[in-house]
Amino acid sequence: MKSGKLRIGILLDSYQIPAWIYRSLERVIKSNYAEFSLIVLQQSSKVKNENDRILKDKRTIVYQIFNKIDERLFLRVDNALEISNVQKLLPGVPVIKVKPIKKDSANYLEPADIDEIRQYGLDLFIKVGFDTLRGDILAASKYGVWTYWFIGNPHGFWEVIKGQSETKGNLLTLDKDGNSSSLICSSSSSTYPFSPARNRNRSLWKSSSFLPRQVARLHYLGIKKFIVETEKYPKDKDPHHQKGSEIPPSNLLCLWLIARLLIRNIHEMFSRLFYQDAWFLMFDMEPFGSIPFRDFKKIIPPRDRFWADPMVIKKENRNYIFIEEFVSKTKKAHISVFEVDQFGTHSMPVNILETDYHLSYPYVFEWNNQYYMVPESAENGTIDLYECVEFPFKWEYKMHLMDNIKAVDTSLLFYHERWWLFTGISENEGSFPEVELFLFFSDDLFTQDWKPHPLNPIISDVKNARPAGRIFTRDGKLYRPSQDCSITYGYGFDLNEILVLSENEYREESVVAVRPDWDKKISATHTYGTDEQFQIIDAYTTRRKFL
Repeated sequence: MKSGKLRIGILLDSYQIPAWIYRSLERVIKSNYAEFSLIVLQQSSKVKNENDRILKDKRTIVYQIFNKIDERLFLRVDNALEISNVQKLLPGVPVIKVKPIKKDSANYLEPADIDEIRQYGLDLFIKVGFDTLRGDILAASKYGVWTYWFIGNPHGFWEVIKGQSETKGNLLTLDKDGNSSSLICSSSSSTYPFSPARNRNRSLWKSSSFLPRQVARLHYLGIKKFIVETEKYPKDKDPHHQKGSEIPPSNLLCLWLIARLLIRNIHEMFSRLFYQDAWFLMFDMEPFGSIPFRDFKKIIPPRDRFWADPMVIKKENRNYIFIEEFVSKTKKAHISVFEVDQFGTHSMPVNILETDYHLSYPYVFEWNNQYYMVPESAENGTIDLYECVEFPFKWEYKMHLMDNIKAVDTSLLFYHERWWLFTGISENEGSFPEVELFLFFSDDLFTQDWKPHPLNPIISDVKNARPAGRIFTRDGKLYRPSQDCSITYGYGFDLNEILVLSENEYREESVVAVRPDWDKKISATHTYGTDEQFQIIDAYTTRRKFL
């Protein structure tokens, strides 16, 4: 490999590509682990993308109009399907123009073209065009051909219409026949139920990270370890014959589907008008896992606020509960604390930390007989560390652990003489609030020099990526609470046993899954806290805004 970098070729129908693909290739180009060494361009090929194919079909004219309106109403960030010119990224890269042979609904390249391509000694091909591709081109690079793949056409539309909780994106490698493939990256996002355009946009922007990540992992791990790492994904996926693939809705069907979606949106609008979020707390004076949640005692906040994200600290036989306290009037939260005594009697929360931006998830921990807090401050673009100067009421800002970052629910752990920082990050603004779990480590707590784990993101699944409370130890085992945000934000939580935690590896396994099934009035629970003889969770319901 030249200069230690992977040599990559790209298969294109046109230099005009969607913005999310452009962003994906741009990250590879800016890296120090790969370079684009060849462009294979399909001759006389017109621009082909999802929108192009749909626009030419008069049977989908209603969908076309709906999609434009949907984008205008619901897209708040850059459109992932906007067209960009990839020539700007690839100046001076050699180009081979080819005219594929059509056979059995597939594209084959001429033997002479294959021979010329092989002279470039490519490690990898990225397939952006060419539709179904078969033949010797699939073996013309050392590590094969990679391509993005999504179930459903248009992507993200049918998941919304059918009420599916998850929308998936995949990166796969094609085998020598082009008929079957192996997944090398697969990630699910929560389906945004009110807009196919926003749902598609989130999923595509999130997927744009898959290619640069996996190329980086291949370079770092080598092919043998890379294959082992990707074996967690199923190997029986077929990008051309996968059941569940759909086509754009016909005009008549689309009218019916739009009507159903409109009813759903009107119902949501009225719900938001007359009802408000109501997170409250539930606790019990018993050790971890010893009592069902339906028997927990409830702590209900006043009507003008909610309480969530409980973190418990036990000090001198007193349980101090740090929470997010959201005030409806200001539309912003601060950090508060209250006490629960040995008899289960609790005080009222006291405001201990407030800024001009939203704060939540008060991750409080002890280190060298001193208490520290890392509240979520994603709105400020930082991960901040506060030091307690008078427990539990007085806290002072100490430093940024990270800045210029949109991170949520940061959780710190000192383990094996090293600090580990777990946090939920959206690498692309367009995918927020979809986050993945990123891990960083450092020998020192008071530093901005946090090294990223080579397998980042270590979890990329909406069902268990986002942190859900303090990492804790029981019976010599380490547990990380995580949120399930698939059905809705903070729908439930899991307790995951951390099996391997090192500079090069991370592995966990869910051992307890908690979903809001013990009370019909509760529809979510997303934080778990425990400390010896005490457990606390939060729970979500709705209540009327007006009496």
